[in-house]
Amino acid sequence: MIFLELYAAGLGPADNRRGVIDLSRMLRSKLAVAFVPVALTAASDIVVDVGLRGSPASMKRQHAVAMDHDLVFHDTPEHIEKQVERGGLVPVEGNERYRVHAVRNPYALPAVRKFIERLSARYHAATGEQLVVTSLTRAASHQPSNAHPLSVHPAGMAVDLRVPKNRESREWLERTLLSLEEEGVLDVTREYRPPHYHVAVFPRAYLDYVAPLEAAETRAAALERAVARAEATQSAQRAGLAVTFATAAALGVRAFGNRRRA
Repeated sequence: MIFLELYAAGLGPADNRRGVIDLSRMLRSKLAVAFVPVALTAASDIVVDVGLRGSPASMKRQHAVAMDHDLVFHDTPEHIEKQVERGGLVPVEGNERYRVHAVRNPYALPAVRKFIERLSARYHAATGEQLVVTSLTRAASHQPSNAHPLSVHPAGMAVDLRVPKNRESREWLERTLLSLEEEGVLDVTREYRPPHYHVAVFPRAYLDYVAPLEAAETRAAALERAVARAEATQSAQRAGLAVTFATAAALGVRAFGNRRRA
């Protein structure tokens, strides 16, 4: 319903000298209607096969999702920083489960950061390795020469992941990413120049997908804490009984000795 072929008209991010491209505003403007060829297609109407091989359809769907969310496409690093100050983008700093390698703008949409944190936790548990993030939000003015015109990196919706060297780790990661793509919460493509997985996270779909999982995890954690408290209480009670029995035994021995002396 709202896929805009901006680049077919030669109106790419580099042509926006104001610094920030609000594609949804352009779509609604009379100028866009008059001068930009528009193909109105809802993201849900774009059929994409599940797989690691990219396609024009997958790029159109990613871009359509960004449009559906009214995301801002940032033209310069300075405008990315402004979006961080507003809270629209959040820092992605890494932890013991994942690291951020040589990323100029280590920021992303909150849903993308949540995706990285959850995926890296599972990846680390399965492989013992850190997930490596190699790209996040990229300013349109700093896109690599081979970037697709419909790239959603300037919108903070995408993350690039390093391809693991270990075959088993690589297979686990690909299998997991493809299962999430099948759920309709992201689009993954294996790129080769340089080697990485390009993952476009669909914010609302992903957050809706993880909400019941997080609720179940919260309940499981609460149950685990309750069990731990019950076990600790039982342990203390057993220790108390042991002390009571020991004290009673000692008193009994002392009383017996006293009777013998008497």
